[in-house]
This record gives sequence, structure tokens and C-alpha cells, in this order.
Amino acid sequence: MARTWEYKTVALTHGTMGVSKGKINRPTLEAELATAGREGWELVHFWPDTSLHQEKDGHLLIFKRAAH
Repeated sequence: MARTWEYKTVALTHGTMGVSKGKINRPTLEAELATAGREGWELVHFWPDTSLHQEKDGHLLIFKRAAH
């Protein structure tokens, strides 16, 4: 039986991640990763300084976990 996955994305805008574009606030990032990990999510990709459609630009995190 093939495993199926569910995915979620989290956008961390520059206001929450650091004082200016390109800077990453490590405690904020670590807190987001820890929260996702407790919920069973695994980080599969991180795009820094991403232009997000109709949202504030920021850092995009992509997570996956086995579908229930």
C-alpha cells in the first residue's frame, strides 16, 4: 500500500522573523519548528525571502506528515 502525505505551508513574515529582510530570528524559527514537530509535521523545505502572492513577503516553510 502506497503511503499518502498531507502538506502544510507556514509563511513567516519579516515582521515576525527579524528587523529587516534577509534576517532570521532563530528563536521564532525554532519555536515554529518545535510546534509543527509536536503535531507530527516534518520540515521538508525552507525558502528564505520568498515573494508570496497577495501576502507579505517572508520565509516559507513546507511541512509534510503521513495522512491519517
